[in-house]
Amino acid sequence: MGSLMILVIKFLWVIAIFWHTLAFAAGGMNVVGAYRALFSGAHDPARTRAIRSAEWQLWASGLIIIGLGIVLTGWHSYLDNPKLWSKIVVVSVWLASTIVLRNTARHRWPIADRRGILLACSVSGACWIYGAFLGVAKPLANSVMPFWGFMAGFLGVLTVCIAVTFRHEQRLSLKANSNEEDST
Repeated sequence: MGSLMILVIKFLWVIAIFWHTLAFAAGGMNVVGAYRALFSGAHDPARTRAIRSAEWQLWASGLIIIGLGIVLTGWHSYLDNPKLWSKIVVVSVWLASTIVLRNTARHRWPIADRRGILLACSVSGACWIYGAFLGVAKPLANSVMPFWGFMAGFLGVLTVCIAVTFRHEQRLSLKANSNEEDST
């Protein structure tokens, strides 16, 4: 491959990374807003559309980044990276949680049984947080950290997100019960 062609591919790769970063930032802001709305009840359809758009932008730009990375470094070199496979696992879990969230919203589960949606939101949030870490963890790429190390980190973030979400729900429930008792 000629040096001009390599330069063009690297330029396109930088643009795809910038696009991916912007999509993540836009989606991440709206995910945080949606997470907060889960506890306040303030659903915003525009936020849902923004998250869906960001998701599509992330999928498209992520696939382009992988494709251009393979072109630049070769199949074996690019795919022999535990950080890449960790990101693929995180994105797969994120996709599953997104499907659960959309089905939950579509079927309008009773508000009294929020455990499913709280769990799916916690998993989704953990995926966004850990995905951000993996995106900036360039120094850990190419076998500096093993796959199991990345997965242990993801499990830790997942556990913290689930614990924080359910603890917050418990505090809100206790507060609501306390307010009901005070008003009687």
